[in-house]
Amino acid sequence: MKLLKLRNSGLRRYFPKILGLGLLVILALGGIFLLMEPPLPNFPVSPTILAQNGTLMVARLSADGQWLLPVAAKDMGPWLPRLAVAIEDGRFYSHPGLDIWALGRAIGQNISQRRVVSGASTIAAQTVRLLRPRPRSLRSKFLEFGEGIKLRKKLGPDQLLELYLNIAPFGGNLKGVGAASWAYFRKKPADLSLAESATLVAILRGPAIYRPDRHPRRAKERRNFILKRLAQKGLITEKELAQALKEPLSGIRRPFPNEASHLGDLVFRNHQRSWVWGAKDYMGLKSSIDFRAQANLKNRLSQAIRPFLSAVTMAPSAVTAAGAILDTQTGQILAYVGNARDQGPFRYVDCALAKRSSGSTLKPFIYLQALEDGLFAPASLLADTPLGFAGQAPRNFDNTYQGPVSAQVALAESLNAPAVRVLRSLGQEKAQNVLKRAGFQLSPHRHYGDSLILGGLETSLWELLGAYATLARGGRGIRPTFLANQDPSLLAKTKLENEKTLESVFPSAPTWLVNQILATPGRWPRGLANQGLALKTGTSPGFRDAWIAAYRPDIVIVLWLGDPSGQSQPGVSGLAALAAPVALLARDLGPGPSWPEAPEGVESYRACPISGEPVGPFCPGEKKAFRLTKWAKTKPCAIHVKSQGQIVAKWPLELASFMARKTGANSKKGLAIVSPRPDMEIRLTRTGEALPLKCEGAKGPVYWYVDGEFFAKAGPGRSPVWPLTPGRHVVTVVEGNRLDSSVFTAKAVFEPEIPIIKLGLKRGF
Repeated sequence: MKLLKLRNSGLRRYFPKILGLGLLVILALGGIFLLMEPPLPNFPVSPTILAQNGTLMVARLSADGQWLLPVAAKDMGPWLPRLAVAIEDGRFYSHPGLDIWALGRAIGQNISQRRVVSGASTIAAQTVRLLRPRPRSLRSKFLEFGEGIKLRKKLGPDQLLELYLNIAPFGGNLKGVGAASWAYFRKKPADLSLAESATLVAILRGPAIYRPDRHPRRAKERRNFILKRLAQKGLITEKELAQALKEPLSGIRRPFPNEASHLGDLVFRNHQRSWVWGAKDYMGLKSSIDFRAQANLKNRLSQAIRPFLSAVTMAPSAVTAAGAILDTQTGQILAYVGNARDQGPFRYVDCALAKRSSGSTLKPFIYLQALEDGLFAPASLLADTPLGFAGQAPRNFDNTYQGPVSAQVALAESLNAPAVRVLRSLGQEKAQNVLKRAGFQLSPHRHYGDSLILGGLETSLWELLGAYATLARGGRGIRPTFLANQDPSLLAKTKLENEKTLESVFPSAPTWLVNQILATPGRWPRGLANQGLALKTGTSPGFRDAWIAAYRPDIVIVLWLGDPSGQSQPGVSGLAALAAPVALLARDLGPGPSWPEAPEGVESYRACPISGEPVGPFCPGEKKAFRLTKWAKTKPCAIHVKSQGQIVAKWPLELASFMARKTGANSKKGLAIVSPRPDMEIRLTRTGEALPLKCEGAKGPVYWYVDGEFFAKAGPGRSPVWPLTPGRHVVTVVEGNRLDSSVFTAKAVFEPEIPIIKLGLKRGF
């Protein structure tokens, strides 16, 4: 009580001085208010990239070396703005930028104490000081108050508070609650607790004194003081106070996210922005990246390279992987990993943009053009033999030749000899033109020759992503983008513009045929469900690059694995290394739409299971096949003929010598299938049942076909085992110009089980 009387008597003694000084301040501020203009917010901010859901993915230092992550007031959460006003400027919403009562109290305290103990600074004045720093003086204080009044009038209280909380210092090179919230708590301001918000408000009083990473004790004391003061003012309940006081204080400053560094480099390079306050996207560039898909892609690629890490630890280079996922409906990139390695000499290389050998990934586009030109239909017979080539013949991945195969088998199994024959029939000019239309860059001064379809053309993951997106879209192109479009009407407009302005890169009919070939379920390794995905793999010569492109009507996934320095990785193939990751990624994305029905220009017909031509009177059964209507033929199969009372195969020249040399073509003993017997019915009582394929009368290797597709090559006495599936099937065995067929039926008498993913690889591409 005595102390209170002394203070009151002191105030009475100095009241005339206080009043006079207050009037002087008001007059000075009035003059300043009329003459001065408030500072405009024009300062650099940190370039940032956000995922579709607003999660911060990439952040970089601002142009002046600060971390400043702008945050809108509505995204600052329920506590930060309230606490800042309560502690820093209690009457913020009731004064014009100058608190007269606080100013009078401050003048009285300073006069009575004969020193500066209070400045009566408002949030408006502090904002002016941060925007336009000046030496600390009475004149500067007048300027700050006057300009603060004008700034508040110009911005309004809410926008002024937002600006202040975005530029206030929080220790070191941290500016604003966005950067501070991430650095100290790894959270967005909206997710901060009451105690965490109080910690940030505590730092406002003295960034160098109350930094929790350097002075945790002081920061906690200041935080608790603020919490108790809030309770005294009735702004929080006693229960909220008790809970907040118990919360431990984090004393660690965390790094800003840069896990998608290659994504950041690519986006910032292709989408130039002026990273200053108020510019377009200054609060973060909203990308098309799906945060979950991005994390899954990074995880799957890391798993794919794990088997190679120990083997290359002592080497100067290291195996890594890259990948991307594209939404074919909008062109948006859902995930992008330029390099799966976080360590090593090449971790900074964006392998998704690097030019690498294409392996077999370009074959679908060459076959597409050949189908369009009517060189063959998918079921047509091609020769997988070394004969007919001058010099060294192209070899397949397994160093063997299958002999007679259909075009769809040749493409699906990525056989090299048939592919070169297709390339030569098509011609270099047409082949290069179709690749250019697909988006691949070719050198005008280079002669590619046969290597064009075998990996001689270098391409990038980015080019493959766009090319396979065109296949997924039925031949229509798309403009890939990293930008998100949150406005449904604008998104619909963008899709409409894509439909109107992007040309039809490939005709829909041959594109559909290629998609049907690559989407064949049996092409996937055992235990991996194809989930409706079309699949193409590639392995470059010397095992330097492994590729896989998987797609369906709604998404495209392209992955690459290899050594950035070009070191060979013997035994690595696209299928063996990347089939499991791509299947898991597709599963992570969820089910997609079914492939469309055959478009106009495609028709079905009854085909010989060997030649692919319209079925003739001596063909060993028939199968349903598709072809382009404009190239439809009515002449029946000429391969199967009757000679001396027996049905024999009259092979084309490129196959006749090969089949005769590999088999006992002159044997007079008949070739006959003994398993499965003709017209037999097999009852399937469980999953996983298999059927041994056996024949008699063979002198050399024989070739087995099931439902018109090549299945296996077997030596004398060998019986390949075919996994049974329900339905009617045609099995054919071929030896030289001799063949035999058997038609049988398999019926399921059990409920099918969902297969468990278990990778078992038999063949690589």
